[in-house]
Amino acid sequence: MSADIYDEPALTGTARPGDAASVELWDEEALADTAAAKVDCERHRQRLHELWSNPPQSAVRRLAALIPVASGAFAIICTFAKGAIGLGLLAVAVGAPVVEETAKVVLPLMLLEKRPWLYRSASAIFTACIASALVFASIENLLYIKVYIPEKELTEALIRYRLVVCTSLHVACTAISAHGLATAWREAKDRRSEFDMATATPYLATAMAIHGAYNAIASLLSFG
Repeated sequence: MSADIYDEPALTGTARPGDAASVELWDEEALADTAAAKVDCERHRQRLHELWSNPPQSAVRRLAALIPVASGAFAIICTFAKGAIGLGLLAVAVGAPVVEETAKVVLPLMLLEKRPWLYRSASAIFTACIASALVFASIENLLYIKVYIPEKELTEALIRYRLVVCTSLHVACTAISAHGLATAWREAKDRRSEFDMATATPYLATAMAIHGAYNAIASLLSFG
């Protein structure tokens, strides 16, 4: 007997409901016109609708606690990476903003791309992203104050500047990215479909551009 699309392990009933976003055999171009693929496409839509309506709440709670903690780890990695690549204008104005703005929202973004139904409101996305930004900024500030800035150059004004201005920059830029993620999430929720990153990309790019402009101006002033 010839193999059928339903012989795939993901379609034999062993896959978990949360894996709906990864089951996309119906989206294969070569199978798009087959009767089996059309049936599976409808099954996929129904599964998405069910997941949006009744998401597993235990996963929501675990991820809410994980995201800020993981962001702290990203902050350490990014800060030491900046020290390794140097502080040239190109690295500071382009490389660092791209890496940092991505790192602060990468976990919420990964969750949205795989299981957007786990978020129940736009405010939950904002909370996750802002908490991530605060943890990121706090650990980055601690590393700069305790590790990177020589003690003889460390003044009270510089400490206040890092704690207030740099933290505010991180939070403000992340808020822009979070708005983009929330906008894309609302669209997915309204359609009961997958998350579309194309909607959020301009917001993330704007956050990177603002961060890069600030870094460039700060670097040029410090050089002067």
